[in-house]
Amino acid sequence: MPAIPESTRDILARTAARLEYGFSRTRRGAVMSNLVCMAEAGHPALLGPREREGIARSIFESYHRFLMEYFAQKTLDARALDERFRFRGMELLYRALGEGRGAVISAPHLGNWELAGLALARLGFLVHVVTGIQFGDRLTRTVRAIKERQRILVSTPRDGFTPLLRTLRHGGVVVLLTDGDVFGRSLTADFFGRPIPIPAGPALLTRRARAPLLHAHAERDRSGRHVISFDGADRSDPSLRLDADLRRITRRIAEAQERVIATHVGQWCIFRRVFDEGHAA
Repeated sequence: MPAIPESTRDILARTAARLEYGFSRTRRGAVMSNLVCMAEAGHPALLGPREREGIARSIFESYHRFLMEYFAQKTLDARALDERFRFRGMELLYRALGEGRGAVISAPHLGNWELAGLALARLGFLVHVVTGIQFGDRLTRTVRAIKERQRILVSTPRDGFTPLLRTLRHGGVVVLLTDGDVFGRSLTADFFGRPIPIPAGPALLTRRARAPLLHAHAERDRSGRHVISFDGADRSDPSLRLDADLRRITRRIAEAQERVIATHVGQWCIFRRVFDEGHAA
């Protein structure tokens, strides 16, 4: 993969996206269902069927570009980091880590979230991620090996909080994708006007570790560069009861993710029905 020119990778990604969009009825149906629900919530770019189809095709293309980029990640040397990546809001990250308790990062499946983690690791941050099965059973071990070669720590939900707390105590960052379906416990929060289950892990970890919570996302800009943005920060409130504080933090996570997903919906690579099927036409 590294030997393939970027222009060729783009052609391959577009071709693969068109094929999957045409033949994967289940994934296409899930994406369209989500877009319908977002349109009903008033998303201006999704109000017509033709507009939704265009965005859906963009999502499939974004995902296949993501795959091509990720498996060519060995080409990301120091020069590539400087030329292909832009970082916004890094002062939030440095300020959080300056407190000495590490930081919990909540992010959605936008842009190339995997390369964002690799970029942070190559900048020298101690990065810990929680994952389930990625890209199917066959590639899960390969993906985990790529992360571990970059000194990214990897856990699964079955490993519990202990490894994550250890990383935070050492001043590292724990990255959690909180629009996914890999979690052991969830709380309900409004998302595009509908209640959905949101993983409770970020709120629980933030409260237990007394570590700052950072809202972040990755995106591709029009030039093809990867932009990693830290959008805001929250923290637990020990004056609140546990259940009230967890609901408050989880609501803040849902609000932050709704904002960035609404802005970059064509790069939101989720292929399951996020909303209750009864809500989608």
